[in-house]
Amino acid sequence: MRNYVTVLLLMACLSTFGQTQKEKQQERQNSKVEIFTSGERDNLQAFVAEQVDKMKLSEDLKDDYFMIVGYHTNKMGRLDDKDAELTEKEVITKFKEMLKKLDTDVKEILTEEQFKIHEQSFGKIVTSVYNRRGWTKE
Repeated sequence: MRNYVTVLLLMACLSTFGQTQKEKQQERQNSKVEIFTSGERDNLQAFVAEQVDKMKLSEDLKDDYFMIVGYHTNKMGRLDDKDAELTEKEVITKFKEMLKKLDTDVKEILTEEQFKIHEQSFGKIVTSVYNRRGWTKE
């Protein structure tokens, strides 16, 4: 139960992270184009919670893991905003860079076995994004 509360709190924090002024928030919202669809975000939350259970992380480590994943997925989710003015190729390049940074950050807190679970589970999410966006993995 605590996992779901943590995930929900994490996602609530992510939705408002860095947006303190209503005007700026509205401007950004008008420019928003999503890397992750609403359904993918819902699936991401449930899937990550399930995978974290498999990792058998302590409560503190779960919180750290969720914060790292949430931070990076929030940044990934804003890559294709209209005001970012990135080409599709630049979005893909930055997305890959962010995935590497995510892996680097979580690898610091996970055991080798836990990291394998992270790679497998997040790989499925990334494949979903690639398929939906029509991107090809190189």
